[in-house]
Amino acid sequence: MSGKTSLLSASPVVAIFAIAAGLFLTMSATRAAAVGCAAAKTQADLATCTTANAASADAGLNAVYKALAARLAPADLKRLRDAQRAWIPFRDKECAFRTQPYADGSTYSSLVGLCKAELTKARLAQLQHQLQCPEGDLSCVPQSGGNAAPATAAPATAKAAPAKPAPAQASQNDTRPCVQSAGKAKSDQYVSQCVQVSPATNPPCNGQNACSMMIDEIKRGCAMIGNDNPPAFCSAYKG
Repeated sequence: MSGKTSLLSASPVVAIFAIAAGLFLTMSATRAAAVGCAAAKTQADLATCTTANAASADAGLNAVYKALAARLAPADLKRLRDAQRAWIPFRDKECAFRTQPYADGSTYSSLVGLCKAELTKARLAQLQHQLQCPEGDLSCVPQSGGNAAPATAAPATAKAAPAKPAPAQASQNDTRPCVQSAGKAKSDQYVSQCVQVSPATNPPCNGQNACSMMIDEIKRGCAMIGNDNPPAFCSAYKG
């Protein structure tokens, strides 16, 4: 994972996907899927795996960041941006602290990548907690939908339909990248959910993979979590 991440830019929500997509487009997707970090036997395999994990974590963090940003009032959104921009140098310095003693070794870059992916996933979990907080939880910032488009009022004679989770379905025959077949917004959603629940060391949580591949991984992860405090979205993947 490179020292420059997308969130270092002035537009943290937009730029990260260009970096993540670029990383995956320049590596062999087939080889990455076949190599597990724990089972990597060569430096090249380890580098491939850590790059894939780092890009997946970045993409998931960006999706959650974007969703949370859309729910915050302007003043809270500014504080979120400030916190995120402060978190980036903290992450980099923390990983430098952990890995600098091994800077002369052949695995140094992989160690840095593993460290950054670990801390990125931890940050993702923090922001996801903000998204899923129940009303009245004082550990969370109130969500006002500050940047979300106002909903259009339904006609007085219309009966409001109950909200339903988006169907977790995708054609198994559609092998196009999810970002193409489902659109960027839905692809970002799958990436975020996949990263949160996948138990794999090299999860297929990437918009350049087919939607069905990510959905299968989300279903597998949710099933493994079971009733042990699963994310709310897991309910849409049952059955």
